[in-house]
Amino acid sequence: MKNKIKRHVDGLFSGVYETKQLRELKEEICSNLLDKVNDLITKGSNPDSAFQYAILDLGDMTELVDSLREASETRLMKDQSTPTFIDKNHIIGYLVASFTLLIGLLSGAYVYLQVRHLFVALEYLAPFLLVSAPLFIYFGLTQETKHDYGMNTKRALIYSMASEVFLLGASASAIEYIGRHGLAMTLLTFGPFVIVSAIIFIYLGLTEKSRRKMDSQWQREWVNYYNDPHTAMVRGSISGALWLFSIAAFFFIGFAWGWKYSWIVFVIAVGCEPLIEAYFASKRKH
Repeated sequence: MKNKIKRHVDGLFSGVYETKQLRELKEEICSNLLDKVNDLITKGSNPDSAFQYAILDLGDMTELVDSLREASETRLMKDQSTPTFIDKNHIIGYLVASFTLLIGLLSGAYVYLQVRHLFVALEYLAPFLLVSAPLFIYFGLTQETKHDYGMNTKRALIYSMASEVFLLGASASAIEYIGRHGLAMTLLTFGPFVIVSAIIFIYLGLTEKSRRKMDSQWQREWVNYYNDPHTAMVRGSISGALWLFSIAAFFFIGFAWGWKYSWIVFVIAVGCEPLIEAYFASKRKH
């Protein structure tokens, strides 16, 4: 029922340039309709009748939609011609993350030149990476660009935390490997971190809402296509499985046969992504 209501509301506002305010308005309308439908079902109405009654009770939206469509054309032209600037908070965040990472790289490079041991150098780099990587992810996701709105801060923070869990697992497993505790113990250490972060990433991916600004026809078609929950779930699951397998294969190959071979896994994964998108694009075209 929730998806049915969402499709109906999206249809009411089709052709209206997507803004943050419009998204919030549509979410509010969907929530009110869903509450109305559930209330009617509780009182004995069947779902179809409850849905039709709730739509009728919503009233005529033509005047509102026409006014929004007219205003959206002006907003569209303004957004396309106005450059997007990075706000002060994001500038400070990027600078802090960059400075932290730079210190880590310099420290790691200095240690490597002194002892000529890669893993020892990585031990010095790891703490700085564990701080800078989540910062880059958080500020990157919450930054508004010309084509996308910034992500909700809570959701971006969860992404950052999931990334931190994965990096902690990678660091812990690397320490196990350096300590010569064997490949089995290394993978056993890495496993729980991968499982936790993977669950979070898959959930976030499957529940992600579009932040795309509708500034061209193909973008509208792309978002409308992926608004279908089943398609979004299948597409997200395939990509998620591809990258989880790639990450696992990267560490397995690196620990088992050497890091000079493991990077090939990511080259293959990057090459598979356009093939996956091409497949879904061909279905969309049909």
